[in-house]
Amino acid sequence: MNYTTTLKWVLLIGIAAVPFITFIIAGNFPFVPPMFFPYITGKNFAFRILVEVLLLAYVILAIKEPKYRPHSSLLMWTALGFAVWMGLATFMSVDGIKSFWSNYERMDGYVTLIHVFIFFVIAGAVLAAEKWWDIFFRVSVSAATLQGLYALFQVLHLFGFTPSSQSGIRADTSFGNAIYVAVFMLFSIFITLYLLVRDRRSTWLQALYGVALVLQFIALYYSQTRGAILGVVGGLLIVAIYIGWRATSPEWKTLRTWSFGLLGGMVLLGGLFFALRDSSFVRSSTTLNRIASISLTDKTTQARFTLWRDMAIPGALERPVFGWGQENFNYVFNKYYVPSMYDQEQWFDRTHNEFLDWLISGGFPAFLLYLLFFVFALWAIIRSSLSVPEQAIFLGLLGAYGFSNITVFHDLMSFIYFFIVLAFLHGLSWNPLPRAMIWLKAGDDRLVAIVAPIALVVILGGVWMLNAPGLTRAQTLIEALSNNNLRTGVALTPEEHLGIFKKALLEGDLGKQETIEQLFQYASNGIAPSSSVSPQTKQEAFNYTRAQGDEFLSSRPGDARLELFMSVFLAQFGQYDASLEHLTKSLEFSPKKQQILFQLGATYIQKGDIAHAVEVLKVAFDLDPRYANARVLYAGALYYAGKSAQGDAVLTEGFGGVLYDNDQLLQVYGNTKQFDRVVGIWKIRVENNPKNADMHLGLASAYFAAGNGTQTIEELKIVAELNPSMAAQAQSLISQIQNGTLKPGQQ
Repeated sequence: MNYTTTLKWVLLIGIAAVPFITFIIAGNFPFVPPMFFPYITGKNFAFRILVEVLLLAYVILAIKEPKYRPHSSLLMWTALGFAVWMGLATFMSVDGIKSFWSNYERMDGYVTLIHVFIFFVIAGAVLAAEKWWDIFFRVSVSAATLQGLYALFQVLHLFGFTPSSQSGIRADTSFGNAIYVAVFMLFSIFITLYLLVRDRRSTWLQALYGVALVLQFIALYYSQTRGAILGVVGGLLIVAIYIGWRATSPEWKTLRTWSFGLLGGMVLLGGLFFALRDSSFVRSSTTLNRIASISLTDKTTQARFTLWRDMAIPGALERPVFGWGQENFNYVFNKYYVPSMYDQEQWFDRTHNEFLDWLISGGFPAFLLYLLFFVFALWAIIRSSLSVPEQAIFLGLLGAYGFSNITVFHDLMSFIYFFIVLAFLHGLSWNPLPRAMIWLKAGDDRLVAIVAPIALVVILGGVWMLNAPGLTRAQTLIEALSNNNLRTGVALTPEEHLGIFKKALLEGDLGKQETIEQLFQYASNGIAPSSSVSPQTKQEAFNYTRAQGDEFLSSRPGDARLELFMSVFLAQFGQYDASLEHLTKSLEFSPKKQQILFQLGATYIQKGDIAHAVEVLKVAFDLDPRYANARVLYAGALYYAGKSAQGDAVLTEGFGGVLYDNDQLLQVYGNTKQFDRVVGIWKIRVENNPKNADMHLGLASAYFAAGNGTQTIEELKIVAELNPSMAAQAQSLISQIQNGTLKPGQQ
C-alpha cells in the first residue's frame, strides 16, 4: 500500500532534518517562540518532538515491512544495556525527578537519553535499509558547511553576525557555546573526509568537500576550543598512521604517500609550534596562544585535576553501583568541595570529563558500558567492509572524540552525532535478531489497523506530556524575567511579574527549579529593597515565594544551592533567624564552601551578631587564605567588631597595606567611618583612570563624606571638565557646598 512509501519518506526526511536542528535559536527562528536558555531549549524540544513523530511512523512501518526492524549487533545490545541501566540509575538516583527531566540549561537527563536511543534505533534501521547513509552524511556536511560560513561571518563581523555575549570573541554560531560548535565540527570534519574518499571519482564533489573542510576548520579554529582542536589533530595522526600501515594495495599508493607526507608535516609543525610557543607570532593569535598556554600547572588544568581527583572520584566510590543519577553531580561537588576551587565556578553540574560524568551518573556499570561503545565501535570498524582509508577516518574520529571527551561534556548535538556514528557502525556489523524475539514475516494491514491508532494515542499523548508543560514554562519564564510585556511593550508592574511567576509554576517538573530560583532572586532584589512597591504586594510576594520555596525544598532535600537561595531571600525580608536555619543546612551539605560561609557571616552582621560573624568569616578565611575576598570579609568583620588592629594586620599580610581596591572593603570603611581610607582607595582608582569622570566623582563623594569641602569642589570641577554633560549638575553641587546648603561630613 502507498502509506508505506509515505512513512518511509517521513522517516528519511525527518532523519535528514536532524543536522539542521543546530540552527534553531528560540525566539530567533521561524515558528519557535522566545524561551529560557534559547540556544538550548529550542534545539532540544525540536529534537524530542521530531523523534516522537518519527517513532510513530517507524512503529507502523516496521510492523508492515520486516527490513526496517531492528537488527542485532554488539553496539545495539550495548546501547540497549546502557539505556536500561541508566533507567535503573535514574530510579535509584539521589534526585530522580532532576535525573529524568534535567533543566533548561542542559536539557539532558534520562528523557534525552531515551530520545537519542530511539533515534539510534530508527536511523540505524532505516538508513541502512534504504542505503541512505551516504546521502545522510552529505546532508550533514551541508549543514556543517553552513555552520562554518556562519562562524566565518561572526569572525569577520559580516551581515550583523557576532559571537554571543557568553563566548566573547570565540565563534559559537547558533550553538551559543564555542565548545558545542567545536565538537560538532570535529564530527563534521571526519564525516567530510569519509565522503572525500567515498566520492573520490567525482571532481565536483571533491571540490565541494574541499570548500566544506575549509569552512569547518575555520569554525573549529575560531571556536578556540583546545580539547576539540587537539582531538582533531590527534585523530588526523591516527588516520595518517593507519593508512600508512594498512593501505598497501596499489589502489591507495598515492593516498599512502600523502599520508606519510601529512604525518611528517604534522610532526614538523608540532615541533615548530613547540619551539615558537613563546614567540610574538603565536602570542598574537588568541587560538594559538590558548593552545600554547596548556600546561599541567596552569590554573584551569589544576582545577580540572582537583575536580576529578578530589571530588568526582570520591563521589563515584561512595555510590559505585547505580551512581548518583544524571544531573546530580552538584551533590557530589558540594559535598566534596575543595576550598582551593574558590576562583572557579561555584556550582559545577558536570565533571568536565564525559567518562567521569557517566561514572557519577550511573556508577561503574554505566562507565564500562560507555567505554564499550568505543571498544565495539573500534571492533566494527576493523571488521567492516570499509576500505582502509575509510576505516582510518572512523578510527580517527573515535580517537578525536574520545580525547575531546576528557575535558568536556556532551551537549545535545554531540550526543546525537556520537550515536549517529554508532548507528552507522552498527549497520556494518549487524545480524538478524533471534527468531524468538521478533517475527520475520510482514505484518498485514489488519494488524497495522489495530496497532496504528493505539500507537497514535500513546505517542501523541507522550508528545504532550513530555513537552507541553516544559515548553509553556520556558516561554512564561521569559515573560516573568522581562521588564516589559512582550506583546504590548508596556512596563510590567510588580503585581504582574508575580502573577506571571505564579503562572510559570502551575505544572510540570522541567525547569521548576530554575523558575523557583528566579522567583527567589526577583523577590529578593526586585521586591524587598524597593520603596515603590506597596507593603501589601511585598507581603504577598514574601508569602508566595516562601511557600513555593518550602514546598520545593521538601521535594529536593540536600541541595546546598537551593538552601542558600532560600536563606538570601529570607534575609532580604529581615527574617534573619529563618535565614540562618537554611544557611546552617546549606553548610551541612557543603561544609567547605566559602560562598555559604560568606552569606552566613553577612546575615550575622545584618542581625547585629558581630561576634558570630567574626567567627564564621575567620573559618572561611582559614580554609584558603589566598582567597582575597575571604580576607576582605574577615577583616571587615573585625572592623565591625572594633578590632581595627587585627583587621589591619589581616589586610596588610595579604595586600601589603590597608588601601586595597575592593568595593566591599570600601563599604566597610564607609560604614565604620574610616573616611581617610575611603579617600585613599578612590585616589588609587583616580590614579589608574585619570580621565574617567566617574572616578573623580567617586573621589569627590569620598572627600565630601570626610568633611573636606575644598577637595570636593576641586574634584567636581574636574568632573565637569572631563564630562561636559555633567557640568551643570557638578556646578549645582559646587554652589550648594559654597552657600552652605550642602555641608560636607553630614550626609
